[in-house]
Amino acid sequence: MANWKELPQGILELIAVQLAIEDFLAFGMVCTSWQSAVSKERYKAKSKAVWLMTCRYKHTAKFSSLSTGRIYPARVPASIDQTLSALGWILLSDGRGHEYCIFNPLSRVSIKLPSLEKLGGIDKMALSSSPSLSKSYTVMISHYGTPGFAFLRSGEDAWTVVSPVEHLPRCVLYGLIYYNGLFVALDAQDQIMTLDERKCRMESRLVLGLDNVEGYAYLVECLGSLLVVLTIDEGYYGPVKKILVFKVDLEKGTKEEVRSLGNASLFLSGKSSFSVEFNAESCLPAVKPNHVYFPDYGDRIMKTYSMKDGKIETYFDAAGSHADVTAAGWFQPDF
Repeated sequence: MANWKELPQGILELIAVQLAIEDFLAFGMVCTSWQSAVSKERYKAKSKAVWLMTCRYKHTAKFSSLSTGRIYPARVPASIDQTLSALGWILLSDGRGHEYCIFNPLSRVSIKLPSLEKLGGIDKMALSSSPSLSKSYTVMISHYGTPGFAFLRSGEDAWTVVSPVEHLPRCVLYGLIYYNGLFVALDAQDQIMTLDERKCRMESRLVLGLDNVEGYAYLVECLGSLLVVLTIDEGYYGPVKKILVFKVDLEKGTKEEVRSLGNASLFLSGKSSFSVEFNAESCLPAVKPNHVYFPDYGDRIMKTYSMKDGKIETYFDAAGSHADVTAAGWFQPDF
């Protein structure tokens, strides 16, 4: 009988990087030689997993894997009252909206953030890079109260308040992401803004001009491009009937409609949006390429939209249940 412990290191490494993230974690627990083959630096987690995160209880998150159909409950060290995440880190709070930390459910690492007592609670969050991979990173947030922005560089002990775009009223924020070296925001007035970190000010880059369209907009990066995705409702807060996708060029200040996502799919929620690409390294058997996975606030459930024919279907989680958008958001696990 073959001794699996004696497999060559190179073969073990080739096997490990092809596994779904859940199997990758289990792989390293088999024996010492297999554990040494598990390199988190080489493993591209983003192409291996999409989870649906729900938070029904203050200290428990539930992750439903699209790849495997498994459900993973996870205890968290603080209150999880919203499904806000970025680059594999989720936001936790003290329950009062003043003290926060970011937490990685895979590594179980928690990083405390400075108090927000003078700013109000966090609405959106973006990371310049994962704290797991770099000691130099920046956290940017939008906050409630008087709507605004603030950022925090790693190693600092206080938030830097960001001035708004001059001559523009503050309004609801639809999206905040880090793209191509810039923090980019989209508000309900179709205004796309970027952070000038040196001046601590938001700068207007483009007005989309999507007037008289009822729906919700999202910011997401896909295949190196900045996309704005608009879900169009059937009347005021009715079910979504159509989705439009635009590619935005910040330098030229232009937008162009996108009719196909090619070998990629989008996962949208009010708290976290991202894309996945299907290639030789992917391990996403249950995910449909050229689709948009989105929350329909009219029906309050998650749905899928085919970019090819416009067909809309209800998304069912691993337990065969509807995913209630009021307590669910897409999560991309990473180390």
